[in-house]
Amino acid sequence: MPSRLTRAAVAVVVAAVLLSGSGTTLAGWADALHRGDAAVTSGELAVEPVSATTQIVRPGTSEPLPASTPVLPGDVVRLTSTVRVAASGDLLTGTLGLDLGALRGLGEPTVSVTTDLTAAGTNRWAVTPAHDGARTTAVVELTVPRTRDGRAPAADRSNWWGAELQHTTLQPGSIRWTLTQEMP
Repeated sequence: MPSRLTRAAVAVVVAAVLLSGSGTTLAGWADALHRGDAAVTSGELAVEPVSATTQIVRPGTSEPLPASTPVLPGDVVRLTSTVRVAASGDLLTGTLGLDLGALRGLGEPTVSVTTDLTAAGTNRWAVTPAHDGARTTAVVELTVPRTRDGRAPAADRSNWWGAELQHTTLQPGSIRWTLTQEMP
């Protein structure tokens, strides 16, 4: 019977042969590093309503009348609209525009605009982050024509309104603000 020492020596040799296999090691190495979450944010470009009023301005009166006042030929419908610009973000630029295309039926509008923005064309203004919070007010006036054809009243009253303007609801339409980002 083999001695204990012999058995131990045989076990060591068998283990060495099994572990050596092809003579290469099968060790694999890996490492990982967690990089913190990244946050990417966008800027803001918005036009926000502040106030809007409609009034009737009648020649010969000192104060504007409420919009509910029945209009007469020669009256002026005054639409006032104030908006605030929100603009934030690096290199952000945009254009604020006043669109009068929906106005109808009362002749050519007279427009006056109060703003700190830089003009960028007819009824258009440049917007940058420096203008964040800037307010712009537009006053648009539409005159109710004195006659049906817009000419001076005829002596024979052929172009006068007569009953045509009575009990009529005038809908001058609306003014629309747009704020469009300009692409670099």
